[in-house]
Amino acid sequence: MLTATEIAGFVGAGLAGAAYVPQISHLIRARCSAGISLLAFEVWLVASVLTAARAIAIHAGVFIMLGGIQIVATTLIMLYATRYKDTPCPSHLPGQPTAKAISIDDLKGTT
Repeated sequence: MLTATEIAGFVGAGLAGAAYVPQISHLIRARCSAGISLLAFEVWLVASVLTAARAIAIHAGVFIMLGGIQIVATTLIMLYATRYKDTPCPSHLPGQPTAKAISIDDLKGTT
């Protein structure tokens, strides 16, 4: 039987995995690698492999699951970022208009 903290740990690992979904989805659907640092993800991958190896050694189920999720997600991000290198989507193209600050006068209609 799992304890409440073990359940919380597995839920947390699942949430960590879910947090990668928007990034991976954007990479695949938009074929856009803008803002992805391959070096950072390479370091995260090495860190995930090392911590997962320790988790396996001490039989820490929650951290084994978390490590596995991080390894898979980080690998997917690196693969797709490499595949779509230098291919920004329209929202990431240079020179796109930026948001304009709105003043109180703009909101009141008195400029």
